[in-house]
Amino acid sequence: MRIEKRRIILLIFAGLFFMTACKAEKTVIEETPPIPEQAVEKFTITETEKGKLKMILESESAVINEEKKTAVLRLPRVKFYKEGRYVSTLIAESAEIKLDSYDVFGKGKCSVETADNEYLQTTDLSYNAQKELIYSANDVKITTKNEIITGKSFESDTKLKKIVIKKQKVILDNAKAGVKPV
Repeated sequence: MRIEKRRIILLIFAGLFFMTACKAEKTVIEETPPIPEQAVEKFTITETEKGKLKMILESESAVINEEKKTAVLRLPRVKFYKEGRYVSTLIAESAEIKLDSYDVFGKGKCSVETADNEYLQTTDLSYNAQKELIYSANDVKITTKNEIITGKSFESDTKLKKIVIKKQKVILDNAKAGVKPV
C-alpha cells in the first residue's frame, strides 16, 4: 500500500507538472482596422450653382480618405466657370482637395490658362474655393499677349484679372509698345 500511495502521489505531481509546463497557447486574432481610403480612376466631377456651371474637375485617379475628408488626385484638371461661362483651367501634377470646403492644394508644377489665352506657371499652387482665389508663395510667371510678368509669390482671381505679385519684373513686348531697340 505504501508503494501505491507513492505512485499515486507521484502521478499527481507529474500531472500537475505537465499541466503547468504545457500551457495552452492562446490564439490571438488581430482585427484589421477599417481602411478609410477609396480609390477612383479617370473621373469627372461637375459643380453647379443656381443651375450654372461653376467648376469641372477631371483627374486620372484619386485616393479618398473619408476620415480626413481629403482626396489626393493625380494629374488633375480644374475648369473654372463664372456664371456659367468658361474662365480658366488649372492643371497640376498632383493635388489634395478638402472635401468639406473644396479647397485645392496643387503640388509640383502648376499652370493656369485663361479664356483670354493668358498663362500662369508656378509650383505648389492653392485655390480657396470660398474666396475664389488662387495663390502661391513660390516663383510665378504670367504670360499675356503683350507682356511677361515674373515675381515671387502671388494671389489672383481665377480669371487672372486681379493679380497681386510680390517682387515683380515686367517685360513688355517692345514691338507692340512702340519702343525701338537701341
